[in-house]
Amino acid sequence: MPANTSLADLTATQAIAMLCARDTTAVLYAQALLDRYDSGGYECLNAFISLNRSQVLAEAAAVDAKHDRGEPITPLCGLPLAVKDTIDVEGYRTTAATPGLKEAFPGFSAPLIDNYKAKNGIILGKMNLAELSSTVTSINTNSPACYSYNDIGCSTPLNAYNQTRISGGSSAGSAASVAARFAPWALCEDTGGSCRAPAIANGIYGLRPTLGCYNYSDALVLATFTRDTVGSFGRTMEDLILLDSVIRTPNTTTDELGGLPVPVSCDAPIDRSMNLTGLKLGLPSNFGWVNPGLSGEIQNITNHAMQLMMNAGVEFVPFDSQGLNDVSADAWGAGTESYAYEDTDTLARQDTHTLYLYRHNYTTSVPEVYYETNRPDLQALYTNQLIQRDFSRQGSTDTWVKYLTRERPDIISTWNNAFEEYDVSAFMYPGFSTTLPEIDACEPYVKYSNGSVVSFPLTNYFEIDAQAVVTAMAFPVGFDSTGAPFALQLAAPAGMDGFLLSLGLALEKLFGPLPPPPTTAACSGCSSNVVYTNVTYSGVGAPLDNDTWTNFGLTFSGTCESSFLSSYGSSGVLGSGNPLSASGPAVSTSG
Repeated sequence: MPANTSLADLTATQAIAMLCARDTTAVLYAQALLDRYDSGGYECLNAFISLNRSQVLAEAAAVDAKHDRGEPITPLCGLPLAVKDTIDVEGYRTTAATPGLKEAFPGFSAPLIDNYKAKNGIILGKMNLAELSSTVTSINTNSPACYSYNDIGCSTPLNAYNQTRISGGSSAGSAASVAARFAPWALCEDTGGSCRAPAIANGIYGLRPTLGCYNYSDALVLATFTRDTVGSFGRTMEDLILLDSVIRTPNTTTDELGGLPVPVSCDAPIDRSMNLTGLKLGLPSNFGWVNPGLSGEIQNITNHAMQLMMNAGVEFVPFDSQGLNDVSADAWGAGTESYAYEDTDTLARQDTHTLYLYRHNYTTSVPEVYYETNRPDLQALYTNQLIQRDFSRQGSTDTWVKYLTRERPDIISTWNNAFEEYDVSAFMYPGFSTTLPEIDACEPYVKYSNGSVVSFPLTNYFEIDAQAVVTAMAFPVGFDSTGAPFALQLAAPAGMDGFLLSLGLALEKLFGPLPPPPTTAACSGCSSNVVYTNVTYSGVGAPLDNDTWTNFGLTFSGTCESSFLSSYGSSGVLGSGNPLSASGPAVSTSG
């Protein structure tokens, strides 16, 4: 073990080496993670939905006992895995952070979980998220009505580095746990950015694999077959590559649900000696570079990162990506509507083995799940979808068929053609176009500052690359002035997962993994409270003294480790943001 390094500080790769060499035991390592969580006061991050300490230690002890009997415990040797609470793990609830699934105990695990445990890994716990995987902010509001559900849907997972800023979404608890070093690695799930946005916000590596290459079967809540995939989080690229190799289904090709005209291989060979000299990366103009453009601070950080990459031999190819934007815009309405089709159809309890609630023999219904949604704006959205659908369909079936048969294939082919036309191996674009916004400066997309309204640019490229069925990855490059991480994103054609991971490994040599957050969380000793309020400010002129201009207000109860957090949000107009500055503008909640 490296000098002055605790067990919890080890990377997943280092921990496995020690566990398999029996330089430590699975029980001692699992206890070290739990001790880090406790000693650092990280409970205030709200990262866990389900943490069963005795079960974690019992699973670790079972691995140790297996070794003592002379049985093999490789390749994982008892390493714990944090799992987003949309992925089924037998013995744990799968709540999707919503009250309507508070008693949802699956009778079986997702195949990739069975595979992980068969390789002698154990489960650390189920991690918090944006309610029903709904946003890239992961803001969940406190409500007295939901406390009877053991806080399911009542807490907002906080950023590991700056607890006043968003933690990304929707897989925020998974990302924060890895960044804060009380989980060695974690599983996320990505519909339209939910593996990448939290990785960006928490300074770790996040992979959205090619659709169809991680086998979750129908053991994933709200899994749209045209977008959703389980993905991976790691603190280092070696960790991300190793976890991917454990979770990925090898020696297979994507199936028809991947939506690809020609299935691609799910194999992901790694080139550990990749040379960056002459490597061409495309910079799509509409993906943050030109439209809407980067804020001054983010532009400076990005310029520095790009200069390091060019010094290493990378060639950047800026190009007008209006064509990519146009095909996505043409399909936007139908693509968004497809959520209503796919989410509800995959969740519905009907007499078929393919539908989630029926498959698990749950007695709750789709309307019950939606009507019990905790966040008021989400409840209104889902209820409206159900009313429009008449508990069956929203809009015209022809519209959805058109999206599946024409518009979505157009997006896929336009992307693939762009890689070829501009002769680039991958696209690169910003994580976010500005510094991370404050929680209480989010939604409905405006914030008043110094006599003007500042808006956060829509990060719709999260959605576009998900619809295009590409593989995508976030990689950290530094910190902004608020102390929050900053990252860039890469996207490559479907089936190029091995190339993308190899590229990430080469880029990590330039930037390195980010240093950890403080060993004691700033919010240690207190708890966060996020309340929802109706917006009264119209965005025209200066707000009145009692106007509110965001949906959320953040406060901390108790005595925080940081005196700043103890006083945060305790004075001033609800939803005003604290401190009031242009560095924390409002953010889109498409997630």
